[in-house]
Amino acid sequence: MGANATLNPRTLAPYFVLAGLVHAAAVATRFDVLAAKLPTGAPLAIMLAQFPLLLLSGYFEGRLDYGERMKSMPLWLRIDSGPVKFAFTFGFMYLVVVAAQTWDVSIGPVDPTPPLSFPTTQRALWFAMFTLGFALLFFMVAASVLIPVLRVVTYPLRRLPTLVGSVLALAVGGGLGLLVLAGVQSTKLAAFITGVKATIRSDPAIMIGVTLAATLGPLLLGALLARKDD
Repeated sequence: MGANATLNPRTLAPYFVLAGLVHAAAVATRFDVLAAKLPTGAPLAIMLAQFPLLLLSGYFEGRLDYGERMKSMPLWLRIDSGPVKFAFTFGFMYLVVVAAQTWDVSIGPVDPTPPLSFPTTQRALWFAMFTLGFALLFFMVAASVLIPVLRVVTYPLRRLPTLVGSVLALAVGGGLGLLVLAGVQSTKLAAFITGVKATIRSDPAIMIGVTLAATLGPLLLGALLARKDD
């Protein structure tokens, strides 16, 4: 494919649906009842996969042609693709939930962590209210902040052939993810990386399997669809 070829949002829709499902599943694992049932290493593996996938989505989104739109309209209105909205809504939602839970942030009842005294059903509804209940807000913020940043970061990669650019997007996302996640958890980068290595050694199958499945699957699908569009 040509280095600067634009892509049709409909053609790339399956990629963004898959990416959105990966992010949505990751959000669900932040519900403490479900998180308690995950095998050791899975939460960290899921966490490490989110930034590479976001960078990959940013790479493909930056190449989409939504058609003629009023330049004065905000980006969240110009993005004319439900799958794109789905992917970035849940990708950004995951980052917000992780940060809120790590820093124990709440604004009145707006808190992703339900009270321990609540029964399971009520706890699930509480978590759903914070996540699904604010989905539109999450997308609007993602379109205002996250997507423009991703477009800038992935711009040099969009000058490269699709396979090269998309693979580099995963690599760049992995590096940025380590920096951001270390910052979110208020941990020095070296200490965070040491902890990641220790978790990988303790359960390599889960760590490597989950991370690769959540990133390489979308990568292959996106590259194939982009080639089809060309």
